[in-house]
Parts: sequence; structure tokens; C-alpha cells
Amino acid sequence: MTAQIEQSSQDGAKPRILVIEDEPALSRVLSLVFKGGGFDVCIAATGADGLRLTEEQNYDLILSDIDLPDISGFEICRRVKLNPKLQAVPIMLMSGRLAEGNEARALKLGAVDYLSKPFPAAMVLSRVSAHIGRAKNAP
Repeated sequence: MTAQIEQSSQDGAKPRILVIEDEPALSRVLSLVFKGGGFDVCIAATGADGLRLTEEQNYDLILSDIDLPDISGFEICRRVKLNPKLQAVPIMLMSGRLAEGNEARALKLGAVDYLSKPFPAAMVLSRVSAHIGRAKNAP
């Protein structure tokens, strides 16, 4: 399966979010929600494409599914947090699978938040905004 990457226009003024999600319908919804909230959005359908994009471009926040076809969201989080030039970027992980310990594992790896699918659009938009605001105001 070939990864699809969607990138919105870049004007430099909008906060940038990378969404790593393999379900096209959810990717489209998240893209619309974040664009409507004033964000610039990139979508990667695989973990490998998401990691490549983190090396090529700067993001204000990364939102990744845990259950990707190639690299887990946990591994993406671990790699990002080990990279000195990326470790300050907030990462949120999400999953539709109920597994005890997922949230604790995500936070232990350095994620700032964990979302259980399905989630209300307004809630994810407010959490993303809050985490980006905190990161920008961090010393």
C-alpha cells in the first residue's frame, strides 16, 4: 500500500500539525477539523512517512495513531523523543483499540496526551490547541 501524504498550504503563520493515521476517513475529518481551527496540516498514512516528514519539516505538534501498518505510534513517539532536534515537539497518541496500559505507556514514552477513538472533534481541537500553546510558552 502506498502512503498518501496531504499537505496544506504553508504560509508560515499557522501552527503546523502532522497527523499520522492510516484510516483515510479519519485523516480527512482531522484535516478538516484542524484546518477549520486555523492550523496547517500534513497527513501521513504510515509511520515511515510520518517519521520522514519529521526530518524534512518542522511541526508544532504530532498526532499519531498507535496501530499503524508498519511502525507503531509508540515507536514513533520513542524515536521523536530521542531526536534532540525534535524532542520538544508535543506528541499525542490515539487508538481505537481498548488495551489496558496504552495510555500509561504513551505518557511514559513522552507523549503529552492520549486519545481513545472515537473522540469529539471539539475535544481534540481544544487539546491540540492547549498543547501547542504550552509548548510555545515553555522556557
